[in-house]
Order: sequence, then structure tokens, then C-alpha cells
Amino acid sequence: MTERKDNRDDPVLPKGGQEDDALGLFFAAARAETPQPGGDFLARIEAQALAEQPRVSSPAPVVLPRRPGRLAQLRDALGGWIGVTGLATACAAGILIGVSSQDSLSVFWGGDAAGLGTLGVDPLSGFDLALMEG
Repeated sequence: MTERKDNRDDPVLPKGGQEDDALGLFFAAARAETPQPGGDFLARIEAQALAEQPRVSSPAPVVLPRRPGRLAQLRDALGGWIGVTGLATACAAGILIGVSSQDSLSVFWGGDAAGLGTLGVDPLSGFDLALMEG
């Protein structure tokens, strides 16, 4: 197989039969001294970088969108003002019916408000009779 010959630790390649290896000597000399960039080169790089940056006189204030309040969120969840007015009307009617006595409700339904025959509600509807058959 092949053997790896690592001569990186040596600043100069060994002279034993490899004097004619000019490329190896060149790389060994390059490893001995690390090149540093010049000051004029760094100044040109900095000038180019500053020329590419956007010019902003002052940062614009960040404007966050306003979130609606809790009542606005509730109004939107109920379907807007139409849903809110329908719900308010149903609540008012429920309170009126719940608080009123039976005698005062007879004005709306006529006769005996507590009787089921007057309201036209059948306790055994057709659906219930269908379930009883079997």
C-alpha cells in the first residue's frame, strides 16, 4: 500500500536524496513565514465595504400594528354588530320571560300561558313516537 510521508513539522525538507525537489523547498519556505496583508490593501477593502453599505440618516421608528381590544375581539367573534344586537335582543327577551309572572305572559300568548295546549307543544312528537315503536 501507500505510505504517508508527512514533512509538515520540518521547516526544511530533509536533504537525503531530495535536493532536486524545488517545489518541496518552496512549500517549506512558505510554511516557515506567514504572509500578512499590507496596510494599503486593508484600506482599499475598507473603502469598498463602506461604499456598499446603505446610507441611513436615522433609523425609522418601528411601528407595531395595534391589536384590537378584548371587546372588539368578542364583537368580531359574535359576527360583528349584527350578531351582538341579536344576542342582546335574545338576552333581553329571556330576562323578560323569566322575570315576568304567568299572568303577564297571557297577554302575549292569550289564555293560560302555563298550559301546553295553548302553546301548541306536543310532549310526544312524531319523532318520539317513531322511537317507541321498536
